Amino acid sequence: MKTAITIKNIDDEIVDSMSGIEGLWPHNISPNRLAVLERKLMLWLRSQKFNSELTSQSLQYKPAEELQALMLSATAAGCDFSEFRVMIKSVVEAEIEDFLELANIADLNPAVDFVGAKLLGVNLCSVDLSGADLRGADLRGADLSDADLSEANLSKTNLGGADLSGALLSNANLTEANLHRVSLALANLSGADLSGANLSDANLSNANLSNADLSNADLSNADLSNAGLALTNLKGANFHNTKVDNARLWHDASLSEKIKQDLINHGAVFEDG
Repeated sequence: MKTAITIKNIDDEIVDSMSGIEGLWPHNISPNRLAVLERKLMLWLRSQKFNSELTSQSLQYKPAEELQALMLSATAAGCDFSEFRVMIKSVVEAEIEDFLELANIADLNPAVDFVGAKLLGVNLCSVDLSGADLRGADLRGADLSDADLSEANLSKTNLGGADLSGALLSNANLTEANLHRVSLALANLSGADLSGANLSDANLSNANLSNADLSNADLSNADLSNAGLALTNLKGANFHNTKVDNARLWHDASLSEKIKQDLINHGAVFEDG
């Protein structure tokens, strides 16, 4: 159900002096709106070209203090915030919560504009972000259940505590990603690159990890019950206290005989090709 959100006299809440992000938008807006507005602000500040150092930097999210300092510099440089304020009003008053639609209102391209973005607690349930570039983004606590992230670039993203159950992540790049305590139950990670990823305490039950790269991944205390790991590269993976009941692995999984036998003793099933 779409929820209508009406902000009375929003322009009155926007500080005319633009001396900081306080007052630019209401404090109680949803995570989706906040993520879109903060990303738009960062990109807009870069587009003003008042700071040569800023325009040459990456799009990594900046803390509030840095954004405030940048806005002060922009104000001093005579940047016109009028159109930006109109965009804020449109996003805040939009009668939708859909992340992609909010991004569209802000003239953002979800496939390329959220590299390094702060996306805490956003609702991306069932969203199509296939092929999107989300490198280094902070997605802690986000709802990505049943989302299509196939072939997406999620390297070094922080997905701690996120819900990715049922998500499609085939051929996704998750190298060195933080997946601590994530739910990947029933997720499709076939062909995904999870080398060096932190999957400690993650729920990977019934996940499809066939042909994935889990080399040097941390799977300590993770749940791999009933997971499929055919042709999966497990070289150097940490299986400390990993639950592997009925997990189906390939004999040629780059594991030592000692680790292989230990996994068998804990319920894993090794199959021949």
